[in-house]
Amino acid sequence: MEEKNVLSNFKFILCTTVILGLIFSAVVITVLNMYKPTFRVKIDDKFIGYFGAEEQFEEVYNTLVSEQEQIDPNVKVYLKNEPTYESCYIRDNLIAKQNVYSSLRSEIKTEFTIYNVAINNEKKMTFNNQDAANKYVTDLKKEIPKVKTEVISEKVDKLGEMTSIELANNIFQDIVSRNKPVIIPRVKYYPPASTTKSTASTAISNVSAAQGGIWPAATRYISSPFGWRGASMHTGIDLAGPTGTPVFAYKSGLVVFAGWSGAYGNMLKIDHGNGVATWYAHSSRLLVSAGDTVQMGQIIMKIGNTGWSSGPHLHFEIRVNGTPLNPYGYIAGK
Repeated sequence: MEEKNVLSNFKFILCTTVILGLIFSAVVITVLNMYKPTFRVKIDDKFIGYFGAEEQFEEVYNTLVSEQEQIDPNVKVYLKNEPTYESCYIRDNLIAKQNVYSSLRSEIKTEFTIYNVAINNEKKMTFNNQDAANKYVTDLKKEIPKVKTEVISEKVDKLGEMTSIELANNIFQDIVSRNKPVIIPRVKYYPPASTTKSTASTAISNVSAAQGGIWPAATRYISSPFGWRGASMHTGIDLAGPTGTPVFAYKSGLVVFAGWSGAYGNMLKIDHGNGVATWYAHSSRLLVSAGDTVQMGQIIMKIGNTGWSSGPHLHFEIRVNGTPLNPYGYIAGK
């Protein structure tokens, strides 16, 4: 009888052990299915996310590095401190919900090198390419050697707006037109063959009426002076500048002609009274019409390359009773 009890107890213990083992196994399997072994990654004690392996973290990091290199291939990308890894188990749904790219992106540091083109210590252009900056400095030194021109490199953590090539070309032309020495013509005035002595005398008697005007354009580079050139007479001066450069009324007056005039291209003639008139030629765009009254300094047209012209410029004339005078003597020093 006693042996039966012992056997019965043994069977009970065995069955209980088996059942508990099955229950434990089921629990373990359930836990393993719900929880995954992972690494908890932190940088400077800031939680970044859960990763299945260190290689997975490196993969995400390299993706973010490539993202920055698409902005600038010369960028330096780094983490201020190395990540720390802690082994743990985490539920699948928490892993699925995390956004490790956003978390890690906020910890990534970047360093860009930009190149500023400075004229007389004033920043004029900014590039993220050193060759582009050097090109403009080299070209500027050729055009205006007396002006201090240099490339200044700078380290920044964010790449701001760079100077486009189109804008850089416009800035270049503006710097050249403002800083290139004005060519002072050394010519002697000879009246055109058709001008009679009495006409010339009348013109000279009214020459003071032509005074008191302003420099007629937003460029100061005289590309062609007044005077004889071989067998032909250049009856004005040429002020070279980019197409679209503003042109100003030399003095207040009445627009007596606005339109196309053969070799002069798009042209304006303004009557200032007392026999004084000014002519403006080769415009890309006329901004006033015949019959308009204009004020001294008013923008009346834009520099262009129309008519007989070898490049964009303003052909400017001052005439007294129809006789062309050298305009430089009236606009010098303005």
